[in-house]
Amino acid sequence: MASAVLIFFGLVFVISVNLGFSYFLVGMVLFAVAVFLLFLGQEKKPIEIKQTVTVTRPLEAKGIRCPNCGAMLDPTKAEVLGGKLFVTCDHCGNKFELTEEPTW
Repeated sequence: MASAVLIFFGLVFVISVNLGFSYFLVGMVLFAVAVFLLFLGQEKKPIEIKQTVTVTRPLEAKGIRCPNCGAMLDPTKAEVLGGKLFVTCDHCGNKFELTEEPTW
C-alpha cells in the first residue's frame, strides 16, 4: 500500500518537472523508495533440500556410546548439521559426528 502511494506521488512530482528540476529529483527518489519497499516486501520462500540414501545391505542398529563419558545414546535423536549427522549426549552435553564404518 505504501509503495502505491509513493509511486503515485512520484508520478505527480515527475509530471511537475516544469515547476523546477528539483520536483523531478524528488519524484525519482519517491520511485526509488517505492521499488525498494516492493523488493523488501517480497515473500521469501524456504529452500527445501531432499536427500535420498541407497542401502545395499540390511542395516544393523548398534548401540551408540558417547566418546566423552561412555553413556548410551539414542540414535533417533541425531540431527543433520552441514550435511553431517551429529548426536548430542544427554549426560555430558558432548556433540559428536556419527560416522559409518566401512563395509569391507
